[in-house]
Amino acid sequence: MTAINLTTDIPSQINTLEKLYVWAGLALANINPSLTAIEGVGYTERCAQAGIFYVAADNKYRALIRGSVQMSPDYLAGGAKQWTFAQELSNTALPAIFKAN
Repeated sequence: MTAINLTTDIPSQINTLEKLYVWAGLALANINPSLTAIEGVGYTERCAQAGIFYVAADNKYRALIRGSVQMSPDYLAGGAKQWTFAQELSNTALPAIFKAN
């Protein structure tokens, strides 16, 4: 698993859920660029994808983030918050670039 220290690894400029979501998506895509998962019969997809795209229809840039994280089957009866059953994608260390403001 890519462990993080909440007090030192997440940049202090991240002060909204949206910024946290984009940060996490970009970080996971960066450290797992070719990791794939089977998501259906004959269907595989990269586990973490992130990109920033220009949308001409409304003249804005958008972060498109997609993730596929294996969940422990214990989530069905575990009684804890669902995110606590997420399984690690890899054990790659978080790059320093993601820790700095």
